[in-house]
Amino acid sequence: MKVIIAEKPDQGLKLASPFSFKKRDGYVEIAPNQLFPEGAYLTWAIGHLCELVPPEEYDQKWKKWSLDTLPIVPTQFQHRVTKSKWKQFSIIKDLLHRQEVNEVIIAGDPALSL
Repeated sequence: MKVIIAEKPDQGLKLASPFSFKKRDGYVEIAPNQLFPEGAYLTWAIGHLCELVPPEEYDQKWKKWSLDTLPIVPTQFQHRVTKSKWKQFSIIKDLLHRQEVNEVIIAGDPALSL
């Protein structure tokens, strides 16, 4: 079974609209059909689910900016789930860890490269 991840709920519902589906909390379950013989789960990321850790969490000297501490470039960037988006992150994580899931489709907006 496939998990399809859209960027936002409205985009996800538009992608699901050609199919018969049941709306669940944070995702929809697409019924088996010709394109998805086993059905599919379609969920969304609500924009960015993660954020960069603020500079002061790497080093207290970066809490107050000064010319002496610029540029602020940690040896390894860290990220975390945004608190307000934890529920949706957990829904996506749960879907991805289901035993029947064997493929992920990222259905976000295409990146523009020049």
